[in-house]
Amino acid sequence: MGDKTDFIDAYFDKWKQDIERAETLLRDDRFVLEGYLVLVCYLGALASQRFPSLKDNEAYCQFTLEYSGKRAFYEQIDLLFLYQWPRSKFRAHGLYTSFNEYLDLVKAIEPKFGRENALNESNRYVSPAKIISVAKTKISHLNQSDLEKNLKLFSLVQLLYRYGRCDAVHNAIYSLVNEGVNIDGERIIRDNSALTREVILSTVKHANETLWQECKSLKKWPHEI
Repeated sequence: MGDKTDFIDAYFDKWKQDIERAETLLRDDRFVLEGYLVLVCYLGALASQRFPSLKDNEAYCQFTLEYSGKRAFYEQIDLLFLYQWPRSKFRAHGLYTSFNEYLDLVKAIEPKFGRENALNESNRYVSPAKIISVAKTKISHLNQSDLEKNLKLFSLVQLLYRYGRCDAVHNAIYSLVNEGVNIDGERIIRDNSALTREVILSTVKHANETLWQECKSLKKWPHEI
């Protein structure tokens, strides 16, 4: 009977092959959205195996942060998401409703980072540390621990989970891409945020490989770590 690491290798090699098939879909203009859907679901499946005791959102975000190799990227705050929150479907959603200092925060950071209509790819994403640094100088009654907790709700990893994974899985809505047709009747799909299809693909690949090597090193299955 083989060593446990042999079974681990076989298991994660199968995941690797499945991810490669999803990449094939992603590269085909006819099946881009199907490939996208598979990838965001695979990330969730790996997350639930690694963190089986956590809620779906918590597992998804924690796994992405720890295994993507892109923690600093995913921790960035999407200012567009932040500014548009009062007009979004999350305006009265769960944890978002406890953001009591929201108006004070927006007023404090707009002079530094720009208003909503001035955002572009070069200034839309900001580290939470930079936002907190500005807020500390502008809001006299600031509760920093609460702000740190609330800012995470507008991070790229939350954007990936809520607008990337959940919209696609539950509503067949692909909020992170724009779909259209050109004058020749050809389908056009364009990414509309830093969470591009290539970023998502590399995230899933890296996460699978990192978890694979960790399981081999410890001789444990994901749920046993």
